[in-house]
Amino acid sequence: MYKIGELSKLSKIPVKTLRYYDREGILFPDYIDPSSGYRYYNAIKLSDCYRIVSLKELGFHLSEIREILSGSQEQFRKVVETKRQELCALKKQTEHRLNILANLDSVFQEDLSMFHIIIRKSDEIRLAYKRKIISDSSEYDPILNELHSQIPKEIIGSRMVIVDYETEFVDKNFDTGFGIEITGKLPDNCALSEKTLTFQDDTANLVCTRKEYEKAAKILNQYVLDNHYQMIGSIYQIIYPDHTIEIKLPVAKLDNFNPNYSEDINMPFMEDNEAIGHWKLFDCLPCKEMFHPQKPKSTAANEFVQELYFLPNGEKYWCFGWTKGFLLSDYGYPHRKCKNKYTIEKIGNEIYMFIEFKGESYFKGGCPELWVFRKIDSKEYQKHQIQITDEIPQIPAEDSSVLGKWQVCAWIKTIDAFDPYKNCSLIPYGELYWRSAEFKEGGAISNCFRNLEDNSVCTDAPDVWRWVTGYVICKPRSTACRYIIRKYHNTEYLFIQWKSGDYSFGRKEPSWYVFKR
Repeated sequence: MYKIGELSKLSKIPVKTLRYYDREGILFPDYIDPSSGYRYYNAIKLSDCYRIVSLKELGFHLSEIREILSGSQEQFRKVVETKRQELCALKKQTEHRLNILANLDSVFQEDLSMFHIIIRKSDEIRLAYKRKIISDSSEYDPILNELHSQIPKEIIGSRMVIVDYETEFVDKNFDTGFGIEITGKLPDNCALSEKTLTFQDDTANLVCTRKEYEKAAKILNQYVLDNHYQMIGSIYQIIYPDHTIEIKLPVAKLDNFNPNYSEDINMPFMEDNEAIGHWKLFDCLPCKEMFHPQKPKSTAANEFVQELYFLPNGEKYWCFGWTKGFLLSDYGYPHRKCKNKYTIEKIGNEIYMFIEFKGESYFKGGCPELWVFRKIDSKEYQKHQIQITDEIPQIPAEDSSVLGKWQVCAWIKTIDAFDPYKNCSLIPYGELYWRSAEFKEGGAISNCFRNLEDNSVCTDAPDVWRWVTGYVICKPRSTACRYIIRKYHNTEYLFIQWKSGDYSFGRKEPSWYVFKR
């Protein structure tokens, strides 16, 4: 027989892990000396160790390995054959995808070789300027000719400029700026405005002909994305007398993600009556210059926040609070606290709030994105008035199948996203907030949660949660969260809707916590 230290040395499995396998019922010692407590293993257990290591490398969880090792030799062969077929299919799929990538890369490199892209600082250009929403690019030349006719010849420079204020491809109704370089002051009676283009940040630059512009612009965009730059402004076409076009795109270089970035948001409250009330998302942009009150660029349905409420006295709701000049945010994984500057402007008959929001790019060394909200009203809302609540089912707690203790194992967006054989959790296991749930007779639940301050696990107060058949009820939030039990290879899993602030205030579809029996 081997002592545990000898088995550890031969199998390359740490002693601590072998003891853990014993506790979990995966690899038992064959004999334990009653006087010394020493564990002894038969030689056959070395073979089991090799099997465990191999199965772990194949992606099996310890609970699955326990079932495999406790089964028959025939069952083990079936598991191995199933995994072999799965890996062969994955290999075939991976090879197919690698071929697609190789083809894409060769096409892109061929296109890229046509142009020379550089990142550099740029000079200023003084313009006679007009901004207009046009239906088609065929309007470019007539508009530029019109601008020429309105400017005294003695102050006309050599270059023309077209600014594309769109954030993504559109086939009509372009928000576009037009400029003619000028070397002097415009006459007082000129209908055009003066504008100085300044490129204070780095810009991605590419030179092409007019015929090449559409292809060159796409390649420039792809280059910026592939080389980890953030687009922080509009695309500029600078047109020279020989019709050569220099494309400029303001960018910021992104570095490695900083997961620990956080700011002190415990700011003293200062009143701002202009901010109080209900705001609706209007647009999301790289910079303020791209804003147009008649031409929002972003698809609001794709944005994280659809509406904001500035509650009296800066009261916090969901993951937001505020004080004059700042929207205070605390959300995400890992949680990041940020002070996001805001300004308020009246444009026409509408009032807009411009928030410099510190999103994912900012935590990689980039710039804040601009959230634009339009004011709906100036009411002094209370938190309970803006919170979604559910109609609580008035049914008894009579589902014996859910009784007992369940241990958390994942957090997922939809039930179909769960795979018991893969790590499908949206955040790591150790960071999951809900830790366990024990369903008791009569509708009582004992829930354990992770303390966000010190990572300790604590039991919630007994009057916060209860259950009825098919639902978990959170009393303070007045939410009814569905639960569903499913079985995967003789192991039961419990799925419970998680109706957090994202649901109650953000109007999002609830996510799901997954628990294992």
